[in-house]
Amino acid sequence: MPFFFDFLVNKKQIFIFYSMVVINKGVANELFFNLTSKKRLASSPFIFIKFTNDMTKQDYFVYPTEVVKPRFSSMSFTEGTHISLGAEGFYTYVIYQVTTNDLSNDSTLTSSRIIERGKALVKDASVTEVSYTQYTPTSNKNTTNSNTQYLSI
Repeated sequence: MPFFFDFLVNKKQIFIFYSMVVINKGVANELFFNLTSKKRLASSPFIFIKFTNDMTKQDYFVYPTEVVKPRFSSMSFTEGTHISLGAEGFYTYVIYQVTTNDLSNDSTLTSSRIIERGKALVKDASVTEVSYTQYTPTSNKNTTNSNTQYLSI
């Protein structure tokens, strides 16, 4: 889902809901945006997306396949085929409306071409977290002194 805010007022409290785009590495991804009302130029039929890794500042670009519905646009691309993003983590995305489908970067684009900005989370399902079970101390002076505390996780 795109990054957005929604407000819910409940007498004395205001709740703010938000979500962001989630991209899974190595698989086909389908993203949904409300671009129909944001597109400016009828003569610019292509969508060009720039992803910037928040840590490394490395830029990645893709022309997604767009399917326009009455209230939203569906963008699809395969990570690893159409675009190869860097490490998993948080990215900033910028969506441009462009006239050609042969751009390799955004150096020639102006801010008037931007139709949406937001945050994306890139996940890698092939990376598993380390699971800890138990540590059994050995009989050396570093682990058998009385200052050592052992935790069971």
